[in-house]
Amino acid sequence: MGNNDDAEKYCGNCDSHNSYIYPTKVFCSTRYAQSMDPIVDTLWHCDSWNKVSQECYCAREALKKKNGTEAAQR
Repeated sequence: MGNNDDAEKYCGNCDSHNSYIYPTKVFCSTRYAQSMDPIVDTLWHCDSWNKVSQECYCAREALKKKNGTEAAQR
């Protein structure tokens, strides 16, 4: 905890993700291979997180949507 690196760790920027319900949910191939529920929140991450090698907009767009929803609720 308190590690700044965790702030950038999201399923949406992990190399095991595929877009599922864009931008809020992703399909995780690692969890699928482990017989776990593969549908997870884009802004979550697990211990198997591995930085994506190519830029992806999933985490960025999920953050925009989350921030927009929070602003609308105020």
